[in-house]
Amino acid sequence: MRIPRFLLAPVLFLSPVLLAQETGTPPAASRLQDENPVWAATLDDAVERARAMREGRVFVELRSADCPECVRMEKLIYPSASFRSFMRDKVPVVLDRASSDGQRLAQRFGLRRVPAWLVLTPDLLLAGRHEGGSSQALWMEKFVASERAWNEFRRKLDVEKKTPNDPAALFAVGEEAYRRAGDAMARERFERIAADEKAPAELRERSLAYLAGIALEDRRFDDAEKALKQILATTKNPTLAEQADLRLADVEIGRGERKKARAHLKAFLQKHPQSPMRKDVEALIEALDGAKP
Repeated sequence: MRIPRFLLAPVLFLSPVLLAQETGTPPAASRLQDENPVWAATLDDAVERARAMREGRVFVELRSADCPECVRMEKLIYPSASFRSFMRDKVPVVLDRASSDGQRLAQRFGLRRVPAWLVLTPDLLLAGRHEGGSSQALWMEKFVASERAWNEFRRKLDVEKKTPNDPAALFAVGEEAYRRAGDAMARERFERIAADEKAPAELRERSLAYLAGIALEDRRFDDAEKALKQILATTKNPTLAEQADLRLADVEIGRGERKKARAHLKAFLQKHPQSPMRKDVEALIEALDGAKP
């Protein structure tokens, strides 16, 4: 498969000597190469050092003791000039997947394989990720793509800063922060939108849906129930109404009230006999019937 040129030789990393050979002009004085990054000993150390940098972030490699692919990727990626350039604003650290920090990050960001890498802010907001062994070209492609996406997110933050009372700008940041596992950042914005009577109804209802999801994950079941019932009381969107109604069963399951959850699901099927989620609901009822008390 042909590798795109920008992966093989990004303009940023081209040697002045090679450029001179292409243009026929004498080589300019080359700038110093990026130094090898200094790896942190612990995640806390990496976070502390990143906070001291301007817009610094943390690069985390997750690996395991018995991982030949981890060793291969280390030898393939880390000595490269592209990697050194990528690390200019980042502090790298290696974590064992089985360590407490390794387990915590793997669970938070849904990583199931090693080797894997994460790029995080000091507050552990996700800026990039990749898991599994691959070619050098694919890793570099992931690096480049993650930085582009991060820069797009920063642009959304700039728009929000310029228009702090615009519900659409708030929602755009909140939604992406949620996708980047920044629940606190997202929650703050969704709560502002949900409480803003002047905000469009659609954005208020979608914000409530996100707030319910965050509350369920945090096991704040009363808050989740309140948000879901607010949606049901106001929405004119039948799909959103079905989803909110169904998630009320999740609230009861979270509380350990399986009988109430089962009764709610049965009532849901009666209210929404043509629901596209019918098979999933029936499967959940069956699972609840088979669960041990």
